[in-house]
Amino acid sequence: MRQFLASRSMWVAAGNAGTLLGALAGLVSYWSRPLSFAGCAVVALVCLAGQAVAVMPVAWPGRAPSDLHQTLTVATVCGSWIFGVFPGTGLLVLFDVDVDSPPWAALFFSGTALMPACVAGLITATAVSNGTGTPPLDAPGPPGVLDEGTGGSDGG
Repeated sequence: MRQFLASRSMWVAAGNAGTLLGALAGLVSYWSRPLSFAGCAVVALVCLAGQAVAVMPVAWPGRAPSDLHQTLTVATVCGSWIFGVFPGTGLLVLFDVDVDSPPWAALFFSGTALMPACVAGLITATAVSNGTGTPPLDAPGPPGVLDEGTGGSDGG
């Protein structure tokens, strides 16, 4: 159990799930009442916090799961729009809901709060993953340590 909780992949998945749940909480919260600026800011910050959790393993030293982060984050944002916002819009149009009503605002706000958070997470992960990770295999090791790839020399 401890190894599972410490795995980088779990943190990426949990962060993206938190981002999606934050956007869904905003949708549910504002479905029947008008939006407020403070409420919008809170939902956007919750989405950003979820992405911060998802980016943490990419920033840790060592082999970073940047491909997994990119895949899950793109799937989160595209899946929420493809399977959530667009069908929700269709249902609101089908049931002839007034465009100025809270459900319209809640639907589009939750989708647009999710998008910038995921884009910010992708940009941050790309910038951070270039600075971390394992050194290339052909790079010499520290002085005094035998490097097996150079026939036993110390790499200095």
